[in-house]
Amino acid sequence: MLPPDPIQVLRQEFRMHLENFYAYLNLAPPYHSIEKAIQHLSNTLRTKPETFQQSLLQDGSKKWALFQEIFLTSGLSRKHRGIITQLAGSSSLSPSGLESLRFLRNFTDSPPPNRS
Repeated sequence: MLPPDPIQVLRQEFRMHLENFYAYLNLAPPYHSIEKAIQHLSNTLRTKPETFQQSLLQDGSKKWALFQEIFLTSGLSRKHRGIITQLAGSSSLSPSGLESLRFLRNFTDSPPPNRS
């Protein structure tokens, strides 16, 4: 039996986290932007050696660093920014055990992206 393709595994996991993130916020996901982000993840991973790809499957902190980078560089952090920033600062949004809530940091810890 062949080992799973790390790119496919990481794509599926990234998609799941994005879907969980938007579901938790009760927002319709920006589907086109999510597909672009997943493609950006694939393209980024294809430029890396297979040992790096495999290491991401074992090292959660490296994997999340890459997921965060892709979330930012793909433009997902600019989608629904106003509403997500409001929700992130709201007392009605309680922390959850969802790992995908790590994406909220992009709306609370960083300044708004430059719109030029």
